[in-house]
Amino acid sequence: MIDPLQLPFFFIIGRPRSGTTLLRTLLDAHPQVIVPPEYPIIPDLFHRLGTNPYWNKPTQEKLLQTFKKPQTFDFWNYDYLRIDEQALKNDLEKIRGRVPLSKVIRLFYFHSQSVFPKENILLLGDKNPVYALYTRKFMHWFPDAKFLFIIRDYRDNLVSMRKFDWEASHPVLQAWRWKYITCLMFRLKREYPHRIFMFRYEDLVAKPEEWMKKICSFLQIPYNPIMFSFHEKAEEGFSFIDKETLLKYHDSLVKPINTSTIGLWREKLSMREVQLMDATVGMCAEMAGYGPTNVKFTIHLRIVTLPMRVYGSILYQLMLAGEYLPYNLRVVLSKALPWLVRIYNKIKI
Repeated sequence: MIDPLQLPFFFIIGRPRSGTTLLRTLLDAHPQVIVPPEYPIIPDLFHRLGTNPYWNKPTQEKLLQTFKKPQTFDFWNYDYLRIDEQALKNDLEKIRGRVPLSKVIRLFYFHSQSVFPKENILLLGDKNPVYALYTRKFMHWFPDAKFLFIIRDYRDNLVSMRKFDWEASHPVLQAWRWKYITCLMFRLKREYPHRIFMFRYEDLVAKPEEWMKKICSFLQIPYNPIMFSFHEKAEEGFSFIDKETLLKYHDSLVKPINTSTIGLWREKLSMREVQLMDATVGMCAEMAGYGPTNVKFTIHLRIVTLPMRVYGSILYQLMLAGEYLPYNLRVVLSKALPWLVRIYNKIKI
């Protein structure tokens, strides 16, 4: 009989709009894997319950309350997870004494109802791009977890970002964020080669069978080509949003994997925007296979990109430092982030 607390766990991370949703849907279509829709609750849980809480009735109730009504975001809904409430409560009732929170959390994923048929579950996963910045923290919280980091061309990434009103669309800021996270992953990959698997979105969509075999091997699950039928249940899987929204933001999920979104930046971005982004990412573009760029790093380019590079650096450092702030203060700061996006979008190049 399967013990959900002992199931292997993995994370899908990367920059937003880099292919994380496609990868999540592919793996959730595997009959032995469960990857619920995006729901970034984990930091909230650890900050409120601790790493290794003592489990009794009050602790279980606090866990359920926090999971259902997180205080640090308002964009996601617990109902999206389709959790079997009775089965979850039955398993929670069995837990007593000291059990790591990372183990207990698995119950929510295990009892999340997928639209894809499941049997003999071997693996549980979580897809949340926002976790990429905190990967070191997650590696500590989940010492046995693996991480899939998907990279996408920073220029195409910006094109895709601009579909969303709530995301900052400034090319320098997005390029700096891309550089920071990508370079961080290269460092972590060198330190933990067996825990992090890095790959490019362009390679995945160009040779999906080859790369999904590599991913399955890394996750130590059998390869199953049925994953590629994910698009047949796209509308059912995303029934919590209307069809128009699905087609606007996730149109690639309603059709087989294809390369139609590769290189869109060539027609969607101005030469000036590309130049600013190339100057910002620098050698990191070549490290990730998107260079070398043809931009000369002139004093002028360094000066015009400096404000957003400095701003991006300060913001990320503040976000990381926020992990050490009292919980209530962290909640207040997290709710202020949407206002920053409005400021981003008013800044001209």
